[in-house]
Amino acid sequence: MMVTKDLHADSNPAAAASKANASPAHADNMPQWAQDMMSKIKKTNAGITKYREETKTEIMRCKEEIEKGRKESKAEMEEWAKSVEDNTKAQFELLREEVRLISETTISLANEMEARKKEVDDTLNDQSDSITSMETKLKEMEKEMLKLRRRSEDLEARSRRNNIRIVGVREGAETGKKPPEFIAGLLKEKLGLSVTPMLDRAHRTLGARRDGAGAPPRAFVVRCHYYTEKEEILKKAREMERTPEGRNGRIHIFPDYTQEVNNKRAAFKEARSLLRTCGGVRYGLRYPATLVITPEGGQTRTFESPKDAMEFIKKTLNPG
Repeated sequence: MMVTKDLHADSNPAAAASKANASPAHADNMPQWAQDMMSKIKKTNAGITKYREETKTEIMRCKEEIEKGRKESKAEMEEWAKSVEDNTKAQFELLREEVRLISETTISLANEMEARKKEVDDTLNDQSDSITSMETKLKEMEKEMLKLRRRSEDLEARSRRNNIRIVGVREGAETGKKPPEFIAGLLKEKLGLSVTPMLDRAHRTLGARRDGAGAPPRAFVVRCHYYTEKEEILKKAREMERTPEGRNGRIHIFPDYTQEVNNKRAAFKEARSLLRTCGGVRYGLRYPATLVITPEGGQTRTFESPKDAMEFIKKTLNPG
């Protein structure tokens, strides 16, 4: 049993080594293989211890390097963060300065625009007042011009009160004679007047002489000395126009109206043509340009508008 116990004890090298370490004196009693084992264990333990120390040292070195790297990274991060912060602040300050300049420029422009707007508004108000004043003056001037035009027209018409126009007198018929004497004799002959009318003036209308074949001769403008003689000449001329001989005659006599009156009277030409086809209707143009229509057995109507006259003739008189 004793031998078995020793063998069992020797079979655990670690325990034997422990015992050997604990009792060096007892190691001398160990077998050689046990001593060798113990020696190997010691070497192994020493190697493990050295590995542990080296590993610990390496770990410590790694920790130091990691800590150093962490500190360096932290420093770099802090430096980068500070750089970014400084750049950001610089960019922000620059942007704020630009915004301030833009804001000041905008405010300046707004003030300038407001000042210009006020100046334009004041100018427009002044111009509006001026335009209103000018419009008022223009209306007054238009009224005055119309009044003056009517007066001028009236004066011109009055200056023509004793005038007549004779159309159809052959060009050159008055050659070698004084035009007033020639026309006076012509009127007495053509109209059958009892006395020779007294004429102040007689002349052809302005324009080139028309001697060509088929060209109508220029009219004569004649001024009678007496208004009553002028009215008698026109009355005789109207009576002559109603006779076949007069209608086929070569001369026609008309009052000498102004151009404006002639235009107004000419506007009734179509209405007068229709009235000629209406039997039993009397009509005439009253000075300056008023159409007077008297239907047979009806009431006299007057028209200053050719359009109104045409509507009345077509609806009421049934022209043929």
